[in-house]
Amino acid sequence: MYFEDYKVGQVFDEEIESVSFTEEEIIEYAKKFDPRPIHIDKKAAEKSRFGRIIASGSFANMAFWAQWVKTGIDADCVVAGVSVDEAKWIKPVYPDTIYNIKVETVAKKVRREGKDGFISQKLMAYDPCGELVLSYAVTALVNFSGETQTNE
Repeated sequence: MYFEDYKVGQVFDEEIESVSFTEEEIIEYAKKFDPRPIHIDKKAAEKSRFGRIIASGSFANMAFWAQWVKTGIDADCVVAGVSVDEAKWIKPVYPDTIYNIKVETVAKKVRREGKDGFISQKLMAYDPCGELVLSYAVTALVNFSGETQTNE
């Protein structure tokens, strides 16, 4: 999709594959990037308010975002991400739980007419009960059709 194809309020959900994570994946990431006991130590996590290992917020953001990227919907048009506008961790992300994801286009603004513009999207991840666990809002620089990616 190109800049002109995006519509504010447009939702992508059926296109995005559900995902779950193993405890080992969560721990492996956290050991490198967020080594808090609730992410890496089973015994400490069991004693916490969460009752077991939970995913680091940064892991959850990127792992859910990867499901959107894997759709390839924006593969030909995105030049680069320009900002993370918001990240909210509403409920813990647990291992071996299937999460559903949707991405909504929330804003768009032309930067250079006929060349490129900014698309803002909000990713939302839901647990099996349909409760929101995470929201992650980002803005990307996106080409109009016919434009090639540049480093400007």
